Amino acid sequence: MSFDLSRRTTLAAVLGSVALGGTRLAAAPNDHTSPQGSKPITGSGKIDTHQHFLPKVYVDAVGLETLASVMPNRRAPEWSETGALAMMDARGIAKGVISISSGPVIPDAPNVLRKCNDEGAAIGVRHKGRFGLFASLPLPDIDASLKELAYALDTLKAEGVILFTNYGGKYLGDPAFRPLLEELNRRSGVAFLHPNEPNYHLVGQPPESVLEFPFDTTRTAASLIFSGAMKAFPNIRFILSHAGGTLPFLSQRLAGAVMLNPGLEEKIGDPNAAIRQFWFDTALSMSKPAMAALMAVADPTKIVFGTDFPMAPPFAITMSVDGLAAMPIDEASRNAISYNNAERLLSIKA
Repeated sequence: MSFDLSRRTTLAAVLGSVALGGTRLAAAPNDHTSPQGSKPITGSGKIDTHQHFLPKVYVDAVGLETLASVMPNRRAPEWSETGALAMMDARGIAKGVISISSGPVIPDAPNVLRKCNDEGAAIGVRHKGRFGLFASLPLPDIDASLKELAYALDTLKAEGVILFTNYGGKYLGDPAFRPLLEELNRRSGVAFLHPNEPNYHLVGQPPESVLEFPFDTTRTAASLIFSGAMKAFPNIRFILSHAGGTLPFLSQRLAGAVMLNPGLEEKIGDPNAAIRQFWFDTALSMSKPAMAALMAVADPTKIVFGTDFPMAPPFAITMSVDGLAAMPIDEASRNAISYNNAERLLSIKA
């Protein structure tokens, strides 16, 4: 796989009718734009594996009010292609792998998400070498999702798919998702796991994106481990958002639970080894405590850079970039997180 134009030009017939529009990013003194606008990145820039886009067809389907409801400031994020490129140029990001973030159940999801996937691939065609795609699937409809998976990987040549941590309270280790995991395993596919709102609401708590999102990432990771899916489907490259939520901090508790249940280790294998199978992105997690916990349990060759643009505000993205630069690691390890690990995972070149 490659991000260059030769990979995408075969999509012209499929994508010719896709609109150029997006949700426009309004200019503001503290926005993401750079003074000179979009410009090529020279040398090896960062690869952002956690970047979202908001095509008009998606915004129309879910509504700005819904998008605003999960944000800590209760304001819907704003997005445009030019705004995304400006953010990337200003922060030394050579490539972004875009995806539709989590949200409510979408009416006519197979049709809406097909249009979103077509638009995401078209963005990659319009901006040579700058964007890849984690395609959306209309889960929990397994048959429609298998059809869209084939279209996304075979026709659009997407880098992988985005899966949400739960669908109606069912986590990804649930038997209902086994046919999809079997196909992803057969294809040695990449599955970017993004937190979704849990199947409950807590009164008097911050918005779900603040606390429940990292908790839900932990739940689906545990579901994949304890169901035996990590052992049964070793070819799937799962990327956990936000440094794995609370998984690194709770890894010893998970291992202890296995020790207390005779026969469970035979079913699932070593839980610590299962954790090291996961890939992790750094979006909204570039703090000393979070990274110390992650580095203690993760395979360092499976940590990739992420921003969570446009859901993350400009100051948070700057903290992610500056935090990576300030990490007490050698330059080779920093480059691995910045781009080398993602190059290997996605078969691309920064």
